Amino acid sequence: MPEKGPFHPERRRGADRPVNVLLDTRALIWTLTDSSRLSARARAVIVNPGTVVHVSAVTLTEMAVKATAGTLTMEGTTLAELPGVLTSRGVHLIAMEPTEATALATLPVRADHPDPFGRMLTIQALTRGLTLLSPDRTIPPYRKDGLSLIW
Repeated sequence: MPEKGPFHPERRRGADRPVNVLLDTRALIWTLTDSSRLSARARAVIVNPGTVVHVSAVTLTEMAVKATAGTLTMEGTTLAELPGVLTSRGVHLIAMEPTEATALATLPVRADHPDPFGRMLTIQALTRGLTLLSPDRTIPPYRKDGLSLIW
């Protein structure tokens, strides 16, 4: 994980208006690796010193599933160390609450968005009033359900 990546305090200088954001799995991975796949808009929001960045236990669970399946490798830190690394960089970790789990049943199921992790993050963003930061092209239809989305 780069020492001066977007979460590094020295990089969190002025950008667009501050928001409370929830990073999806790809957004988190690309932020941690300082990947060029992270959009300029997403990067500007993350580095804004007024932005409160949240990462869900849902995202960490998805990363663990991917690591177990061999589709995700971590460099510079282990998955077990990641929560501590994130909190040390000012990221707020959030759990999946039982009320959010049951509220998932109220989120319309879309044929083009069967991903359970993405649906769980969507419901967390909706119920907590967070802006979801995600490159997932199947999520924008949830805007009509009240989702605030940035990419």
